[in-house]
Amino acid sequence: MYSVSSATLIRWIRRGVASRELMDLSGNELLIAFEDLISIRVVAALQAAGVGWREIDRTEEWLRKETEHPSPFATEYLWTGQGQVYVDWSQQLISASRSGQLALGMLKDYLIPVHGLKFCETTRLATSWEPVDGVVLQPQIQFGTPCIKDTRIPTRSIFGMIEAGDSIDFVARAYGISEAEARGAYDWESRLRAA
Repeated sequence: MYSVSSATLIRWIRRGVASRELMDLSGNELLIAFEDLISIRVVAALQAAGVGWREIDRTEEWLRKETEHPSPFATEYLWTGQGQVYVDWSQQLISASRSGQLALGMLKDYLIPVHGLKFCETTRLATSWEPVDGVVLQPQIQFGTPCIKDTRIPTRSIFGMIEAGDSIDFVARAYGISEAEARGAYDWESRLRAA
């Protein structure tokens, strides 16, 4: 999970990291869609991997032009390494931060994936995000609330019961999940609250 403060999030929205239409809206009018959340998540992951703003901006601009999509970070599998951003384009690895320069395919073995995303085959948009093992966000399930993978159980429900004093064993049995899944949900929500 990549920590992004509220102030940083607003600053990134003002820079156009999310949908460009959000740049001039006041704070109480902001509505961040799943695509915007994914775009911001990708930027945070790229920054955590040491990619600078210049490379991120260059990559986003080139991908926006080439894909003709307003949220290209929510439509492509990305990798990073040595301060550059790579994309799998027409079954070839290219440097998106270098305006589509061809890269050797064997580089992929040495690059850091910026994933956890699944995409729709027809629209190519991100349909789910797995920020940590066992926790998934999908817009069509519980309105995108973080849930335990392969269930409709919100992680906040598990967290609430454990915080209220129920044991992990009891919560797991009550929901028909493993103790590891209950613990993972609790840990995820604890990290969210600490961020």
